[in-house]
Amino acid sequence: MRLQILCAFVVGLAEIASAQTSSTEAPVKQPPNPQSLVLLGDRFRPLKYDEMTREQKTMIDHLLAGERQGANGPFNVLLRSPEVGDLAQQFGGSMRFHTALPRDVSETIIIMTGRFWMAQYEWTAHKAAALRNGVKPAIVDAIAAGKRPTQMSPDMEVAYNFIDELLTTHQVTDATFKAAMETYGEKGIVDMMGLSGWYCLVSMVLDVDRYPLSQGVQPELKPLENPLPVMGAGFATPIPGTTSSATAQSTVNGKTFTLRGDRFRPLRYEQMTIEQKKMTDHALAGRGPVGMFNIAVRSPEAGDLLFTMGDRVRFHMAVPDKLKEMAIIMTARYWAAQFEWLAHRQAAVQAGLSEDKVKAIADGKRPVGMSADEEAVYNFISELFKTKRVSDATFAAVQDSVGERGVVDLLASAGFYQIVSMFMNVDRLPMAANQKPELNYLATPLP
Repeated sequence: MRLQILCAFVVGLAEIASAQTSSTEAPVKQPPNPQSLVLLGDRFRPLKYDEMTREQKTMIDHLLAGERQGANGPFNVLLRSPEVGDLAQQFGGSMRFHTALPRDVSETIIIMTGRFWMAQYEWTAHKAAALRNGVKPAIVDAIAAGKRPTQMSPDMEVAYNFIDELLTTHQVTDATFKAAMETYGEKGIVDMMGLSGWYCLVSMVLDVDRYPLSQGVQPELKPLENPLPVMGAGFATPIPGTTSSATAQSTVNGKTFTLRGDRFRPLRYEQMTIEQKKMTDHALAGRGPVGMFNIAVRSPEAGDLLFTMGDRVRFHMAVPDKLKEMAIIMTARYWAAQFEWLAHRQAAVQAGLSEDKVKAIADGKRPVGMSADEEAVYNFISELFKTKRVSDATFAAVQDSVGERGVVDLLASAGFYQIVSMFMNVDRLPMAANQKPELNYLATPLP
């Protein structure tokens, strides 16, 4: 009898605890119904869920189930190449919601990037988010006007200097790097680059599409010759400081690999955290921890997503390799990214781009004798980087050459390798011992 009473008492307590937990826990928010999804677009017609392919539906389902719970912004465009689009949105979600940066700093970086690209939709959406997260209105107004804000906290000023230098010179000085390292650490620096890099890609997509603003909303950004205060010698700024390259070799499960770095000292496997080792193991199962890996591994969760996106861009795009590699070396030329240039210059030649055209791009000149498809891609990438816009004639020509999916593949390729260029230039990633830099630092890298 006593046992029965005791059991009843325990069960009663459990039921009370369960009821109390149920009443205090927030209900799980269900993803929106994809059938009711309304996408927006201009040059890229808004897609409806019922007409999407299986891969497109998968990307939409991931978006709706994630923290965005929506698909506004670049995603109607990225759906045209859903495999890389889905990987890109996962990386973007990590940057948007899971960096090591304070939210006011993150949103300031985003609106600086939107200002640089004059991406009206991105500016409007993230101006509101910046104000909600404590960014002073005077700071937002100064960025909109292309001026340096005067009311920044010391930590905000460190981030502002870092992104301003990176976007306007494609380099970061020793003093600015040191201040960023002391304030945010290695992971924070990688998150700043990844966040700005992701929103550069977003801006490229929105600008090409001419993505519409919400009804009744007017564009706020005015065209400016210098949307951010230009530092140093602009794009003609060479690698700053004194380089000090190093290497570190590791062997894991019989596989030996070498990481190289400068400002980000190369890691040995035994020095890595559990998350960094997971990213390394993932890379070793594929093409290996090459290129910007030693940098990206400082933010391993986002870095793994970025590296996986890179595998897709590098090896599995629908656009012809010759045209993809052309977009990549033009991005490397625009950023004066020496390591990336050397890695992809030969790939471009192997894919069918002639040596004289590659040399012209290296010299900052317009190649002569281009085929129709080469000229369409050259005009598309150069216009986009130089003017942050693409004319109707240029868009029609590239779409006729490669189709909608091909246009998105080109955007994803240039956008991804722009992030890679950011990483490599900030690190001053050393080339192999038998390599020499081939790119001069030009104020106008693309004519």
